[in-house]
Amino acid sequence: MVAIFIAIATGGQIQAWAFTEAPPKPPLYDLLRPFPLWSMWLYLLAPLPILFSPLKLLGIDILAGPPWFFYAANIVYFYLLACLLAAAYRGLKTKLTAVRNVG
Repeated sequence: MVAIFIAIATGGQIQAWAFTEAPPKPPLYDLLRPFPLWSMWLYLLAPLPILFSPLKLLGIDILAGPPWFFYAANIVYFYLLACLLAAAYRGLKTKLTAVRNVG
């Protein structure tokens, strides 16, 4: 799951080149252009500023910091999101199994 999120983020960053058009064009840009990876990446990152707002109060701004810090925060965030989705899936599966056994 984390690998899928990282692939979306990488594709979204490649597609973000369209807004700058600074040479050189990123590799795979033409291949990824028909896919909505940039918008999916933005939807994935929407909760990130809210989650990391306590760090901003301490003076650490992830979105305006060095690029390596942003990439590391993305990986941590995607890992936590994948764990949350897996836990929700397991909980839902357990509830559905319990309902089937009762009825």
